[in-house]
Order: sequence, then C-alpha cells, then structure tokens
Amino acid sequence: MKKKIAIILSLLLCVSMFPMEAQAAIKSAGEPTEVESLISSENLEHNFVKVTANGTSLYVEGESPIEMSKLGVSVRKVKTDTKSYWSQWVYPTKVGDYYRFEFALPNYVARAGGALSGDYILIITNQNSSGSSDVIYKNCCFRVTNGQFKILQYDKIKEENARLNTKANKKSVSNFSKTNFSDLKTLFFRDPVTKKVASVTTKKVKYFKTVSDKVVKGADSDYEKLLKIYEYIAENFYYDDIAFRTGTKQYVDPYRNLYNMRNKKKSANSQNGKVATTCVGYAAAVAALARAQGIPTRIVNGHHVSLGTGGFNNWSTEKGITTLDHWWAECYVDGRWITVDATPGNSNKWNRTTNKWTYTGITNYIYFDPTPEQLATSHMILETKGVK
Repeated sequence: MKKKIAIILSLLLCVSMFPMEAQAAIKSAGEPTEVESLISSENLEHNFVKVTANGTSLYVEGESPIEMSKLGVSVRKVKTDTKSYWSQWVYPTKVGDYYRFEFALPNYVARAGGALSGDYILIITNQNSSGSSDVIYKNCCFRVTNGQFKILQYDKIKEENARLNTKANKKSVSNFSKTNFSDLKTLFFRDPVTKKVASVTTKKVKYFKTVSDKVVKGADSDYEKLLKIYEYIAENFYYDDIAFRTGTKQYVDPYRNLYNMRNKKKSANSQNGKVATTCVGYAAAVAALARAQGIPTRIVNGHHVSLGTGGFNNWSTEKGITTLDHWWAECYVDGRWITVDATPGNSNKWNRTTNKWTYTGITNYIYFDPTPEQLATSHMILETKGVK
C-alpha cells in the first residue's frame, strides 16, 4: 500500500511540475487601463527601464550594469504576425559602473511603412560584438490610437497577484526558511527518470551554505546578497527548451545542478561546467542559495504571457491564462517579499538533441524585484507552494 501511495504521489507531482490547467479566481484579463508610464523596478539603483507615453511618442530611459555599446529598438504588433518592425539604434553612455540610455519612439516605424496604429510590444536588444542580439527588455505593451501613445496596464492581473500574495503573507515567514527543504523536497529533489526523491542530507545543506557564502562574498546586506545570487544563477544556468516542451527529463535538483556545474561533472544535463534545467531548476537554485543565507524563500507558479513563436501576445489576446507554465521564487528581504525570477535573466540555451550550448550570460535584471506593474505585464500567479 505504501508503495502504491508513493507512486500516486510521484505521478501527481510530475503533473504539477509541467504545464496544466490550474484554478484561478479570474478567467480573463479584461480590458486594460491606459496609463502614462511603466517602470521595471523602483529599488534597484542604476538598474531599471522606464517607459513614458508622451502624446505622439514613447520616451524610454534606462540604466544597467550590463556592458552595452549598441541597442536595437523595435516593436511587434500584438498577435497579428511575428514580424519585427525596426525603429532605431541607440548608443548607451557609460556613467561610472553602469550604462545609461534614453530615446524617443515616434509614431513611425521604418519597416512598418508608416504610422503605428493598434497594440504593440516594445523590444530592446543589446547588440554584442560577437554578433548576438540579446533581449534586455520586452514586456511593455502599448497602444497607439489616432497617433496618441498609451501604455496598457492589466489591473485584473495585478490585483490577482496581489490577492494571492496577501493570502501567502498570512503564513509565517519562518515557514519558508527550512534549509533542509522539507517543504519543497518532493518538488526539488525528485529524479525525473526514476521518480525517486533524494534525501536532503546534512552534507547537502552544508554544501549550499559553502557555495552561497562564495557567491555573496562582498555583499553588505541581504538585498545585495540576493542580487548576487540572482546574478550567479542568471549568469551560469542554461535553459532546456526540449525538456520544458516535452515535460520530460526536467532535472531541477539544486544540489545536483550546482555540484555538477562547479565541479565540471558530466551528467544527463551537464558537461564541462555547464548545466541545463527549466524554470523550476532556476527557482530551486535561487531558493537553495538564499535560504542558506537565512533569507526566507518561497516558490510560486503561474502563467507567463506568450512572447515569441506564433505571435507576441498581451493579456487581451493570450489564451489559457490559467495554464501553469512557469515557476519562480519570492524572497523576504527588508521586511517585504520580492520577486526573483532568474530564468528570463539570460538567453543561455541547451539543445539536448544537437548538444549545442548557446551562452549569453546575464542579459537583464527586469525580474529581480520588479514593480507590481512590471510583473503584471507578463506573470500571473496561480499558487504559492505551501499555502492552501
């Protein structure tokens, strides 16, 4: 009987890790509110993107510690096609240890052949000397009507995120501090092939602390420690698209991934110091290193708006907004819970079919401590693990 129960629980967990329909208080995002501005973060010093609707144009300004010499600015019309409408090149200025840029996007896009009209997604890419084009920002939705620009804000998504966070906040912060991960063990430490859940030994807990201490060295506060952890994961992890699409072989064990990466061990998802996983694995690594520093961390799942193959969507055109297809972390620092989603922080990819590893390193900080408005451009929370 115990064996049968274990098998059933494993199957249920397997389903919970992969895209599926989930319960949510809302079934549609409703009509957006037209607002004047959107800022990615209000707490990161010299690290933000702010977009302002200024009548007949958009004004964009930003700062980032990521090295950049040339930015490509373009827009995509929502849903109708996947064609990129190129607008202009922007050349950032280095100011101390960060790079600053600002530009206006007028009501005309060269490849669109004329004035804009309708709903669009703003995209900013960093054009590297190697020839790659890495997205540093892509989630601002805006509308052009009679030549006038407005930013679209989906209040129902924002309110649903706030509702579920308020519900989660009723649970004591200490419930999300377990360094042995007794609360998340079956999610993080289950082998995707054998379905066996590995033990979280004292040795593993000590290893997380050792690695975490090295990662956060030099940080003066928990907020700075968390930022270094975000940078470390975004810099080094690779995303396994095939594992996500097929729902198989999602290696997320943070001990296995960190140990194999740091010791250059070869495994089913690692080789030569590179390790591939999915969003659950990114979140697991953030949690392992953050909790090792005494920073409470909880795991959230939800839906991420589709921005890519098949057309770029906003919440008005997105289908299946209650489909679970993304996981991320929330960490408690300075008396508040902040979003820490390292997955979109890079464009590192591993193709397990061709064994091709594509490296970009960290490309942006948009989902480290984003504003509620920025989070609601793309993330809708469905569940916080450990909160009923």
